[in-house]
Amino acid sequence: MPQLAALFPRDRFAMALLFVGLMAATCLIPAQSDTWWQLRAGEEMWRAGRVMLHDEFTHTVAGGRWPNHEWLTQALFYRIYALGGLPLLTLFCASAVTLAWWIVSRLTPGPPLVRVGLVGLGAMLSSPAWCLRPQVLTLTMCALTLLMLVRRRCLWALPALFALWANLHGAVALGGVLVMAAWIACALHDRARLPALTIVGALCLAATAATPLGFALWLEVPHSLQRLQDYGVLEWRAPDFTTMTDLPFWAIAAAIAVLAVVHRRRIATYETLTLVLGSFFLFLLGTRSMRNVAPFLICAIPTIAALAGTASMAPAFAREESPRKLAQNAALFAAVAAGIVLFIASAWARPLPRLQWEPVSSQAISAIDACPGRLYNRYDEGGYLIWFVRHRKVFLDSRQDPFPPDLVLGHIALERTGEYRPLFDRYDIGCALSIGGSPLAQALERDGWTSRDAGGGWKVFERPRQAAVETGMSTARRSPD
Repeated sequence: MPQLAALFPRDRFAMALLFVGLMAATCLIPAQSDTWWQLRAGEEMWRAGRVMLHDEFTHTVAGGRWPNHEWLTQALFYRIYALGGLPLLTLFCASAVTLAWWIVSRLTPGPPLVRVGLVGLGAMLSSPAWCLRPQVLTLTMCALTLLMLVRRRCLWALPALFALWANLHGAVALGGVLVMAAWIACALHDRARLPALTIVGALCLAATAATPLGFALWLEVPHSLQRLQDYGVLEWRAPDFTTMTDLPFWAIAAAIAVLAVVHRRRIATYETLTLVLGSFFLFLLGTRSMRNVAPFLICAIPTIAALAGTASMAPAFAREESPRKLAQNAALFAAVAAGIVLFIASAWARPLPRLQWEPVSSQAISAIDACPGRLYNRYDEGGYLIWFVRHRKVFLDSRQDPFPPDLVLGHIALERTGEYRPLFDRYDIGCALSIGGSPLAQALERDGWTSRDAGGGWKVFERPRQAAVETGMSTARRSPD
């Protein structure tokens, strides 16, 4: 019975149910276009035994430099996929998200039921960042870095963590933001430990150079982020006050600001000031891009609890619970966990459409195979084609780093206007994958391109034979002797 008393009193039972539910939700996170080119890159790296730093997937920038700052995640994802397919890869990413929020729960002070409410709210608001991509590992790294800095445990292990993080995902800069927050807090409240933290911070910075890109990582990643914003990629847009889904970000930031003013005396400790400064810096980054909202929430939730003084709240349930009640809690927990396991197993066995495990139909693959010539595709579909139609070079994909801005911007303009000739002639396009009824599809149909149904509203267009001959002759005349 002591074991039951430790695991299933009402307060801890609520937290256990929260994390079972969180694990269930994260086990339904979808694959995205990026997932597939990352798997293919990982496969090629395992096959070749080297880090992929040049493009091998396109006909537009073939052989061009690719500053691949996620190479280790790609290799790791593919090895997990090779061992257990998409179910095991999904379980791995789900575990990364769940671990991040478990760490947050350990950092959040207060009675268990208050912690359940705050952690559950933060996890729910961070759900747009859940997917089979390297960013879920950044959530874990952010939470772990914050825990080590606030609790001042294993600080000398931080440089090794940063070296790992820098090879997994370029967002290691977020860790640097947290180190800076801790350094300022230490300078104000614990100067005796400041020299040690200064050395640790310097070693963390040096550790980020332990990648194939070296210190160029700090040049490549900001340029990459700026291009993504210039291209208008949705997940990199800045949050605003007119979009309902953005309002919780502003509300939580406002709550921290109000609590910091009302309870400013609580900031007079290293731990709380580190949380407040970390939240402030991550908030500034969050105002620039939605991608930074989830890391902000990881820091913001324990910050709200610390400022609100939840640690001093009386437990909601103080009476001792009977062995019978504890046994009922244990039985209910086991039933819920078993039901969730069965549901997830069923969702993976089908699989559910939301998982996006089969994003390219056999009909689409056949239509593309039947179309000769260089392929045109959109930015969003390139990742799918790299994995599912691997024998064809793609026009473009969502890696974006290898591609010159004029190519990406030209592609965006083409999709908006349907004016395809300059770009198609430049890259000798003979085959195009497009959505039926789009400006491009309408222009191709008007100009006599033949089409094949690729399913799901997609069509594959083939250049008219006479136009193909004329394009080939024009290309030959432009070629040097």
